[in-house]
Amino acid sequence: MPSFAEPPLQAVPGLEQQYHHLWQKVKVIKTEHGHLFIYAVESNDENAKTYKIVIGPSKIDITIDLKNLTIIIEVYANIPFVGKVQIAKTVGNLHNGIMLTTGYPPFIGGSLTLKHNRKNVVLRYSFDALGFHCEGSKVIITLH
Repeated sequence: MPSFAEPPLQAVPGLEQQYHHLWQKVKVIKTEHGHLFIYAVESNDENAKTYKIVIGPSKIDITIDLKNLTIIIEVYANIPFVGKVQIAKTVGNLHNGIMLTTGYPPFIGGSLTLKHNRKNVVLRYSFDALGFHCEGSKVIITLH
């Protein structure tokens, strides 16, 4: 059994090489409050991209229609003793930007904003979860 001091993929022989291709698809952005993880999900539709973003206890699913920049955002949180709960969902477009309020009091609450800035999609987030405050602004996706 791996100890808490060992990275989990190094504790199991051969597992690191087996999952190397997966880790190449994950973008990790360092923030003041920890790491923000972004990964793309394979899609059969060449005109749509789906991304999953993890910030602390929040998981954000974003689907973008690349033709007209329509976007669907779903936000989930892992709540103690409850499990995974959807805390926000909205549809809009990146030309105008999208802002949504998230929350499941008293465990988590805050806001997210996504905006298209030329070729980049910028995520602004601010939330309080289980006594921690996270706030920042990061380019999460570059559109071609």
